[in-house]
Amino acid sequence: MPNILCTEYDRDCREFVAFVLRQAGHQVFEASNGAQAVQIAREEPIDLVLLEVRLPMLTGYQAARLICKSSPRTLIMFLSARGLSYEVEKAFDCGPTVVDYLVKPVTADQLVQRVESVLRVARSYGTCVVRQESLARPDLVHIRLRP
Repeated sequence: MPNILCTEYDRDCREFVAFVLRQAGHQVFEASNGAQAVQIAREEPIDLVLLEVRLPMLTGYQAARLICKSSPRTLIMFLSARGLSYEVEKAFDCGPTVVDYLVKPVTADQLVQRVESVLRVARSYGTCVVRQESLARPDLVHIRLRP
């Protein structure tokens, strides 16, 4: 059973995401700010971190950079209410284990399907493949990453 860390400042949203993922059979940890997310990712065997961009204490971007450094095998997926191209580019630039960016609102089915797809592809083919697959999605195809 994969361990997922849901990091969201809005309690209702965080509880919804955690509930949906638990119902799908995942072990879910919860964090309400970026600093807490980094600490949990260092202390627990987290397979996937869901990060909101706008978090207190550390932004999602800052948390992602720190998690990439301290837990280089932990996948990171941003889940944000805004999906402006510069924000998505900035998210993917945080590190090589940033594998996806979803724009809210997402349905429970969409969330579970994407999380399970990311975990399955990463396990079978590696982080680079799932990252490239995400970047090839029609809604993200405009993203240009820095070399």
